[in-house]
Amino acid sequence: MKRFFGRRSVSDYIDFIRNPSSTLFWLGRTYHTKYGNEWPGQDVVVVCMAIFLVFVRSFFERFIGSPLATAVGIKQSKRHSSMYSSLPALETLLKKTRYTLPCIEKLKASATEAGVTIREAEIYVRQRQQQVLSTRHTKFVESCWRFVFYGTMFSYAISSLWHEDYLWDTTQCWTGYPFEKWAMKEAIYWYYMIELGYYVSCLVSQFYEVKRKDFTQMFIHHVATVILILTSFVTSRTRIGALVMLLHDFSDISLEACKMAKYAKLGEAANALFAVFGVSFFVSRIVIFPYSALIPLL
Repeated sequence: MKRFFGRRSVSDYIDFIRNPSSTLFWLGRTYHTKYGNEWPGQDVVVVCMAIFLVFVRSFFERFIGSPLATAVGIKQSKRHSSMYSSLPALETLLKKTRYTLPCIEKLKASATEAGVTIREAEIYVRQRQQQVLSTRHTKFVESCWRFVFYGTMFSYAISSLWHEDYLWDTTQCWTGYPFEKWAMKEAIYWYYMIELGYYVSCLVSQFYEVKRKDFTQMFIHHVATVILILTSFVTSRTRIGALVMLLHDFSDISLEACKMAKYAKLGEAANALFAVFGVSFFVSRIVIFPYSALIPLL
């Protein structure tokens, strides 16, 4: 630990305990002006970036992802309206089960309450599932967007960090912590803003997109991701933060490619890509992440 903290006087530790914000935290223009660089305040940039990415995603899915799905043989199925008017009892049951087919006992009780037969209740449930749940075409298009985003951000991060010493010697990510801060290069600043904007847009889009069974899990994931990225940003731990985002984007590329192959019913390609994902996940998150990013801190 000594090589990271260096030789510090007692007054340094007292100053840090009394006013940690003077050495640890920074926000917006104050930090960048100190180092001769001045970027816009990150709060405004993140919101604008999230809105921008929502429009970019909409454009991509409509004019690129959807035609690509059609080209690989995934047709966009038509959603049929329900033959029955809204049945509150069945609607309540569907919301509790996240629009999955409920067990026969619960379905029978709700059908009795709604005044319909079991067969009519089953038809109603399946028609509502078709209206609400994602189709194979929609899932392919969404995975295509994530594949392009993760691939683009990984390429951008590699090109931005390739000549940085801390990419090859991760002990430099913690040098002088928590007393020293480093100047942030413009490329890393925008890397953070784009990643933050992306996850904020994912967080918001959950509330107007088709409902998913993993809504709660993904909501917690997006909130935790935003908090972690923002924490590393405001505490000036952008070196280790950029490396962590780089490692996570790397394995996500093959994961989304595997999903696209699965939705396109390309069995052999999906199996091969899943194997690539397994290897990339193990190497990047189980081997490189702890041994290069966390263990040097100990």
